[in-house]
Amino acid sequence: MVDQEELLALVRSSPVAVAGHDKAGWVGLFAERYVIEDPVGSRPVLGPSREPISRFWDTFIAPNDIVFEAHHDWVDGFHVVRDVTVVTTLATGLKVRTPAHLRYETVVEDGDLKVQRMAAHWEPAPVFAQLMHPGAAYVRSLVSMTGRMLRNLGPGGTARFVGAIRSVGEPGKQAVLDHLGSSVHDVRKVIASGNVVTANCTVDGRPSALLATLDRRTREVLDCRVYTEPA
Repeated sequence: MVDQEELLALVRSSPVAVAGHDKAGWVGLFAERYVIEDPVGSRPVLGPSREPISRFWDTFIAPNDIVFEAHHDWVDGFHVVRDVTVVTTLATGLKVRTPAHLRYETVVEDGDLKVQRMAAHWEPAPVFAQLMHPGAAYVRSLVSMTGRMLRNLGPGGTARFVGAIRSVGEPGKQAVLDHLGSSVHDVRKVIASGNVVTANCTVDGRPSALLATLDRRTREVLDCRVYTEPA
């Protein structure tokens, strides 16, 4: 059985490395066959090569100052779900706030606890909308971001990242709300990313989180997991 404190220390060291621009430290948190979905719905970044994770860092983390405002953590075996707001200060000085739910799946590899999969659930459209203004700083930010993605990811990778804007959307959110039983209350911060809907909620008076997987075509709820064990 994994030690909960060790598990939380691993997960919480990720935003510390990001805030400190510690690329080697951050990359070293991940297992050999890592999976990064950021956001869920975009093309996953996959191991075992360290080149894709390095390109991901250079594209989305290196140029920016990023701080994670952590609100709640929940633990389920080797998994941790985090309710966060990601505050990104771009090179132009503009700030973007991203409400998100992060799911970390961990594994013991050569005796060390590592992150095997990191799934970031957030909605690109509201984030992009924060940059859709006519001011010079906003235009520079969009041009710089697009150029960096094209250089590091190529046209195909850039298109697949932007394509994450497509999700189960509002119909998927409503399908999950209709699916929930009477034991789940105060559903809020509902996020649709890819074919997954996440949310904060309350179960038996305790702050909880839910992750629901849907059929993308029919919006049928295939699986719904509620996390109630706070860290």
